[in-house]
Amino acid sequence: MIKATWIWNAKLISSEKNDIIEFTKQNGINLIYLHIDQKTIPQQEYRSFIKEAGAAGIQVDALAGDPLWSLTENQQSITTLVGWVQDYNQSVNKDERFSGIHADIEFYTLAHWNDNKEDITQQWMTNMEHLISETKKDQNLKVSTDVPFWINEILIPGTTESLTNWLVDKFDHIMLMSYRDQAEGTNSIMEIVDPIFKEADSKGKKVVVGVNLLKSSEGNGTTFYEEGLDEMEHQLSILKEKLTTYRLYAGIAIHDYESWRDLAKYSAESTPASVQSTKVMPVYESNGIKKVAKVKGDHLALYDGTSWKSTFWAGMNLGATTPGHFPGELSPSRTDYLRWFSQMQEMNVKVVRIYTILPPVFYEALNEFNGSKKVPLLIMQGIWSPDEELAGEDGKGRDAFTPDITNAFKKEIEDAVQAIHGDAILPVRYGHASGEYRTDVSQYLLGWIVGTEWHPYTVEVTNSINKTMTPFTGDYFTAKDDASPFESWLASMLDVLAKKEVQYGWQHPVSFTNWLSTDPLTHPNEPLKQEDLVSLDPMNIVETSAWTAGYFASYHVYPYYPDFLRYEEKYQTYRDKNGEINPYAGYLHDLRAYHKGIPVFVSEFGVPSSRGITHYGAAGLNQGMHTEKEQGQMDADMLHSIYEEEYDGALLFSWQDEWFKYTWNTFDLEIPWERRAAWRNRLTNEENFGVIAVEPGKSASDMIILDGITTDWEKRKEKVKQSYPNFDLTVAHDEAYLYLLLKRQEGDWDFSKDKINIGFDTLKGGSQVADKAPGIAFSGGIEFLLSMQGGGNTRLYVNSAYDQHTWLYTYIKNLLPGDPRYSEESLGLFLPWKLALNKELYLPVDKKTVPFEEYDVGVMKYGTSDPEDPAFNTLSDWYVDGKVLEVRIPWMMLGFTDPSSKLVWRYPYVAKGLVSTTSEGVRIEPFVKSDGPSASSATSEPILYQWDAWEIPTSHERKKQSFEILRKAYGEYQ
Repeated sequence: MIKATWIWNAKLISSEKNDIIEFTKQNGINLIYLHIDQKTIPQQEYRSFIKEAGAAGIQVDALAGDPLWSLTENQQSITTLVGWVQDYNQSVNKDERFSGIHADIEFYTLAHWNDNKEDITQQWMTNMEHLISETKKDQNLKVSTDVPFWINEILIPGTTESLTNWLVDKFDHIMLMSYRDQAEGTNSIMEIVDPIFKEADSKGKKVVVGVNLLKSSEGNGTTFYEEGLDEMEHQLSILKEKLTTYRLYAGIAIHDYESWRDLAKYSAESTPASVQSTKVMPVYESNGIKKVAKVKGDHLALYDGTSWKSTFWAGMNLGATTPGHFPGELSPSRTDYLRWFSQMQEMNVKVVRIYTILPPVFYEALNEFNGSKKVPLLIMQGIWSPDEELAGEDGKGRDAFTPDITNAFKKEIEDAVQAIHGDAILPVRYGHASGEYRTDVSQYLLGWIVGTEWHPYTVEVTNSINKTMTPFTGDYFTAKDDASPFESWLASMLDVLAKKEVQYGWQHPVSFTNWLSTDPLTHPNEPLKQEDLVSLDPMNIVETSAWTAGYFASYHVYPYYPDFLRYEEKYQTYRDKNGEINPYAGYLHDLRAYHKGIPVFVSEFGVPSSRGITHYGAAGLNQGMHTEKEQGQMDADMLHSIYEEEYDGALLFSWQDEWFKYTWNTFDLEIPWERRAAWRNRLTNEENFGVIAVEPGKSASDMIILDGITTDWEKRKEKVKQSYPNFDLTVAHDEAYLYLLLKRQEGDWDFSKDKINIGFDTLKGGSQVADKAPGIAFSGGIEFLLSMQGGGNTRLYVNSAYDQHTWLYTYIKNLLPGDPRYSEESLGLFLPWKLALNKELYLPVDKKTVPFEEYDVGVMKYGTSDPEDPAFNTLSDWYVDGKVLEVRIPWMMLGFTDPSSKLVWRYPYVAKGLVSTTSEGVRIEPFVKSDGPSASSATSEPILYQWDAWEIPTSHERKKQSFEILRKAYGEYQ
């Protein structure tokens, strides 16, 4: 019987050959469908892998295919593939040969399938017969193919007979993609494969049944991703028993190796969900109160069974969502959490902070994971405050003592305590976790961080309305005599938490969230009034003798905001303990010095690896436009500064990239905001803080990589191609980018001679000429122009009348010089693509004005986007190698407010605002001018690229380059 799996990323046979063979051997795999990378994988890697796999009893079939291979015009691609395999087999030893060819040619995914089913089916059958005949020129090669479970619904053209018998007769075996997560019942695997087995009439075992482990955008019922490996094995055991009654049954295939490997890894590191973990944490008990952590002097210490040990708590902030979802949907699964916990410990993370009550599965997974760990992963439990109500609809702040605000916060605090102690049943409420909490994780709780970043105007309003109030005095927390009313309110909330915890016989260290905008220091050169308006002083709140677990301070400290970090002179001249000028450390030094006698955590810090930027920071620590390597080094440097300035812990923001996030200089262009989570906006820095990249595509093999290699384009399903004089243009997309492939028919690209101008049109209007491309007449109006002249002279420009930046800051706000002609879309004035970073600022101490700051994001960066390449640069926009030129453009840079529903912004001067409208697609018109006798700038019809709208995006994860840098940095504090 066959037991097969797919390996789509052929590079794995080099990087983890032994692991693959051991894993497949342990799981009874005897056939691997290995994707063929004809250009980048050395032949010796295939030889070595196949030989060792064969020695373990595992055959290897060459895997390849593309929907376009269904068309007879592309038959040569099949010939080339088969020829490569045959040439390879003839050139190597017998034990190093492929045993067969496995085709994945999904003809029914072609864009025009529904309109031309009979014709496409006929062409596909012709090509399949060609594949078989070419393959069988080597009698030792077998041939097989993937087909959907509903293949019997497709008729042989001109007949009433389905393709089923034709397929099983022609191929050595077919693999049914019967992707369901139940063996029996309605819409189960047995139900969908039964018609095939009953209809097929052939001798020999010919039909392999495939199941899926890959996270799927088609619904949970199509994959075992959520259920996990134990459930898959259970269902497969049922399935195999049922399938043995069919004489055509040939075995099982599990899609795919990478997903299977990852799930197996995380499952192996945890105990079954039904098993409560053993108590791995020593617990100190005195006077009926249990503790695992407490404040000891000015440190947060952990009990080791005999004494209290302090350490530097290098940790991580974890978000509550995945692509396609907002935080209130609480979408991560048990498998997600187990995977993340394992990776965090690999990165030497000691403690993970969560911002709010998460679903029961989080606490169950944490308990599960820690049950087998000598050193468990601890948590900081955050408690979300009613921040929208505190800010008020007008953003001017409300009194925190308003009963509905105070009562809501008290309820949230009590719910959080109950959830941690496994004693809660929370009702379904939109935006909140719900369910039955029966897993007690109090032994893994390092401490509490109460609330969110406090709105300065809320603090000011609360203080103003309640200025005559008496400071709060509670059983466990009290406010000092000079505490402000808001500080009294916070003390009362901490007391609510303490009282609830003591009911369970526990105490854990307590803090509240604070940030630079409400810190207790003064910043005389801060240009914005609200950023130094009020203070929240943790030193004005103290614990009573009854609260023995202690109290600590917690601050979010980023290096780029507020602006005093750049303009306070003392920080610009501060030298850290290494003698280096370090403004970030300068602020940390002052903040730490203020909090004498209590521990202080930096509970958020970090920089993003985004294509966009929002703010300049001191010493180049900007809010965006960093490579992953730069991100890692900057984060590691900040971690080191926090440690050297004698803080007790540092929690990096954040673990994973989060697509729902927004920031001020792109927010108005993301319309509707409700669909932000459906696509990845590389211009929004807030989406890109993670050390785990969350990228489009079900797996890394689904991505288009800027590397000069076109095999990723060949297997692309949604794309269009058109020929022009001496080059072909292919267009594709994913949830983050529009991609262009310009492939020369003769000669190589040479930017000392070649000049490329490409116009982009997404809606009616625009200009047929462009001042940045003189002498070119476009066939229709364009909104954007890509001018490629190599090196640093490759830029994306925007039609002045379509440019939201100049419309807002010249025409509406009059903050920048303008030109009355900018509103005329047909004039062909094209401007740099810019983002605003700061309005004009006045520095009170320096008594000078800082001019408006903006950034030209339209400068297109050269480089490869291949993470395996030493030259990898996540900010890369284009790459050229010989005949191949690849470009990727973030959706927003082409005017899209939501590519998932094909929305762009309208011309703002006409719409009188930023308003979205539906686009029919992107019309792309390229002009290439080359010096020399064959110089030409002629073009044919532009390409109109269209795509299907999507609801749930595809995504996969990848460790950024920052991960390894931070793993080493965190390892210094073990």
